[in-house]
Amino acid sequence: MKLNYNSDNVFYKIFEQISKYSNDEIIITDKNFKIIFQNSKFLNNTNYTSLFDITSFIINAEIKRNILNFSVSDNNHLLFKLVINDTKALDNIPLDFHISKIKDNENNTVGYCIIMSNILQEVRNKIQKATFVDIITHDLKNPIRANIRILDLMLKEKFGKLNNNLRPVLEELYNSGCFINHMADNLLMKYKNEIEIYEPEKQQYSIIKLIKDVCNKTSNILERKQQFIELVIKGEIINVDIDVKEISKVVKNLIINASEQSLENSKIVILVENKDNFVFVSFIDYGYKARKEILDNLFDEYISCSNKFRKIGFSLDLYNCKKIVEAHNGTIYAKNESDCGTRICFSLPLKIN
Repeated sequence: MKLNYNSDNVFYKIFEQISKYSNDEIIITDKNFKIIFQNSKFLNNTNYTSLFDITSFIINAEIKRNILNFSVSDNNHLLFKLVINDTKALDNIPLDFHISKIKDNENNTVGYCIIMSNILQEVRNKIQKATFVDIITHDLKNPIRANIRILDLMLKEKFGKLNNNLRPVLEELYNSGCFINHMADNLLMKYKNEIEIYEPEKQQYSIIKLIKDVCNKTSNILERKQQFIELVIKGEIINVDIDVKEISKVVKNLIINASEQSLENSKIVILVENKDNFVFVSFIDYGYKARKEILDNLFDEYISCSNKFRKIGFSLDLYNCKKIVEAHNGTIYAKNESDCGTRICFSLPLKIN
């Protein structure tokens, strides 16, 4: 913050006017952290003479050191989160704590502006959102999965032979159920990533084994269109530090995406390569090429290549894939192939046995 400074402290009066319309706690101090102005929006004790008088219930020793280090650094702004836990003020209220340097015309620090924002409602909203999504998703997915299992058994004629009129109806119901179940998984993943920062629970694991396991679990999806997967491995056996559960979701999403884009009776190639200290996993379909405007935004929220089930506007598959891969310090991209359909490739840092 750079403002004209003079002995009359004119610019402090500006803050007096601003603070009247703000719900935030605003404190102005001199360069020694002596309080010059405080609007006391939720710190009701007006006996503070220094910013560090608040130390006992807001600013602990570590934060105080950070503020003092900030005061002698080249940085002009510092932000951190803290909690008021003193019942004389507010009990367990989370705050965003912003502190900025006030500079004179010669770029000398003459004071500090501290803004504390009450984020209690924001935290409550996140918790309520997480609880709501968990409940809805759980209650929605249980009957969907039960229906899918029953329809699968019926299509395999475990309850008796199907006539030619009934089979296509059951297949459409089965495909719709699979789509809704898949969409519920991706909705839950998206909202969880919004509520909390995703940190991969990594372990060293064979990417080849992971891909084979996911292929086995998704074989029924490919059987409906009489598709098959060709796994091509180039280079030595590759182990990667990954969150096995989350990368399995990426592989599953990309197999389903390739299946949707591919024609019936076609193959999907999964190519695994080791180069430049990364493992590259490509999913190549033999379907229609994606339009350039789709490719350019394919990993954005709610973008999809597929028109089936009116999926444009509701797809989170590739968006979630990107978030998971980037959390592993990897990359993901898509491009059209000259001799087939579309390639989607993700890369991960590797460890080699």
